[in-house]
Amino acid sequence: MVKLMLLFKHPSNPGNFELRYTRGLTLLEKMPGVRSIQASQVMGGPAGQTPYFRIVEILFDDYEALDAALISPEGVVAGKDLMDYAGRGVELLFVELKDNSSTRQRSPFLPENLQAYLDEHQIPAEIVFPGAPTPTVPAAAEALKVAPDQIVKSVIFLVDDKPFLVYGCGTRRVDPRKLASRLNVSRKRVTLATAEQVLEITGYAVGTVPPIGLKTPMPAFMDPAVQAYDTVYAGGGGMNALLKIASAELQRVSRAEVAPMLEDEAEP
Repeated sequence: MVKLMLLFKHPSNPGNFELRYTRGLTLLEKMPGVRSIQASQVMGGPAGQTPYFRIVEILFDDYEALDAALISPEGVVAGKDLMDYAGRGVELLFVELKDNSSTRQRSPFLPENLQAYLDEHQIPAEIVFPGAPTPTVPAAAEALKVAPDQIVKSVIFLVDDKPFLVYGCGTRRVDPRKLASRLNVSRKRVTLATAEQVLEITGYAVGTVPPIGLKTPMPAFMDPAVQAYDTVYAGGGGMNALLKIASAELQRVSRAEVAPMLEDEAEP
C-alpha cells in the first residue's frame, strides 16, 4: 500500500480556502485507483499550534497505481486545481505502508475454496451461479427468482475482539442488541465487523461470505426464520455465486444455536 499525504498549512484567507478545498477533495476522489481518502483537521501538537491545519491521506495499492492516478486526466486536473488554490501552502509526502503481519490475507477466498471445504467434509450442498452479481439479499432473490426470506446472510460481530457469526435472512437486519442479550453483555461491547475485519476473520470479501467453511472457527447463532424454508441460499464465495443448502444441514454443520437475532417486524 502507498499513501499520498497532503499537508495543508494555515491559509491567509480561510473562507476562500474552504470552498476550494471542498471542491479539490471531489476532484481527488475522481482519480483512478484511489482506494480511500481520509481528510482530517489538525487540532494542535505537544507544543501548541502546528504548521499544518488540514491533512488529506489518499491510499493506493502500490506506486504503479499512484503514478497512473497522477498522470491520468483526472489526476492532472486535480493537481492543477490543488496548486492553484494551495500553491506553496501544501506539502506532498509519499508514504509506503509496510505490513509486517505474517497472518494478514492478501487475496480473498473464492468459490473454489468453499467447494474444497464441501468436498472434504462431504457436505450435501451445491454452489450455484445464477448469472448475475448477488451481493445483497434483494439481488440474490431476484437472480434466483425466490423469496427474499430464502436468502441467508452471514453477519460477523465482534464482542471484545472475539468473533461471532449470526445467520439472518430476508431484508430484516440482524439486531446486535439481541446478540448482546443472548451473550449477557452490554450493547456497547457488540460491534459489527468492518470489511477488512470480515476478510481477515472469514477469508472472504464482504458480499461473498458463505455460512460455513470460514477461515476462523467461531460460535454461530441462527434466527428461527432461517428454518422456515427447507432449502436456503447463502453466500457462495463470489459476487456471482451462492451456496444452496438445506436449512437443517446448515444448522447441523455450523452447530448454530437457534435464537431470535433479527430486528422485530414493524407493526402495521
